[in-house]
Amino acid sequence: MTHPDLVLRAEQAVIGAALRDRQRLDDIAYLTPDRMAHPTHRAVLTALIDSRTSSPTTPTAQLPELIAQRTAIPGVTADYLRRLADAAPQPRAIASYARMVQEAAVRRDLAQHVDRLRTATPGLRGPDPVLDRLAQAVRHTEHAAPVAKYNEPAPAPYEVRARPAGEGEARVESRLERQDAVLADLLQRPEQVREVSTWLYPEVFEEGPRREVYEAIVVVAERGEPVDQLTVEWEVYQQDPQAYEVTVEVRVEQREERPDYLARLAATAVVVGAAIELSGEMMAEDIRTKLATEFAAVDVTARTPGAEPKADLAIRAVTSTAPVEPAPLLQPPPVQQAPSIQPNIRP
Repeated sequence: MTHPDLVLRAEQAVIGAALRDRQRLDDIAYLTPDRMAHPTHRAVLTALIDSRTSSPTTPTAQLPELIAQRTAIPGVTADYLRRLADAAPQPRAIASYARMVQEAAVRRDLAQHVDRLRTATPGLRGPDPVLDRLAQAVRHTEHAAPVAKYNEPAPAPYEVRARPAGEGEARVESRLERQDAVLADLLQRPEQVREVSTWLYPEVFEEGPRREVYEAIVVVAERGEPVDQLTVEWEVYQQDPQAYEVTVEVRVEQREERPDYLARLAATAVVVGAAIELSGEMMAEDIRTKLATEFAAVDVTARTPGAEPKADLAIRAVTSTAPVEPAPLLQPPPVQQAPSIQPNIRP
């Protein structure tokens, strides 16, 4: 899938995590199957919950066969369920994925409620400002398509798009390359996020997707949730749903769609600790750039023909307009005058 739906991926992450560790269902006891957007996911989650009481001794390795038999849905085979389990980012993060599913379900409920209010309000003719704003706020962040769209086949497990051979040969400018390496290291080793975020401010990153991804990583970490591709991509979408599918300029004369860019960051091989080392270089470069810009702004009049330096203008503003001769630093020694002897003339 070129643009995998985030809600379907969150639902698949919940199911995959439960298939790998069924005890994780205790962490999401509040999530009922009816909150799933896709009917297939509802059926699989129901079978997983029921299997804890009906078949508690079933080994984890045999769980896909058991769930496939209980659901009896075309396309939901043991192999399909194993692929879901393999695609689950982090089983220990099942609570975070469940929160996403619940959040999307609440938005669907709000959208339906807005529609009911619009049709049930007597005497409502034409647009209503309050309902229109509410509908816009709900729908522009609603991730899932209508459930009727998913009635037939089970959605394919999310897979990272394979990159064509030779794609990595092109190089991007070193400044952006360092930024990508920092983001990749933070995605893969999120334990560094709290340390790096204490000094690395978002404005150091190129304005656009790179800065948004860094801000999303910091927000997810501060929230106490696991940092991975799915949680960060979800947060990026919350920041700017309209720009989610905007392409990212990542290599010379090459652009990637944003989900593929995040997938590449999550799979990029980086040296351990690259985020800490390279972020220091980025900060130093950003400080040098700002100092050079400020110096050029202060000194520009001194290098412009016919313009007076700003320092001279400031001095003249607080002094009189009459010219003042500067006093010498050293005063000359006083000249000894010889005493004049006047003749004493008597009358």
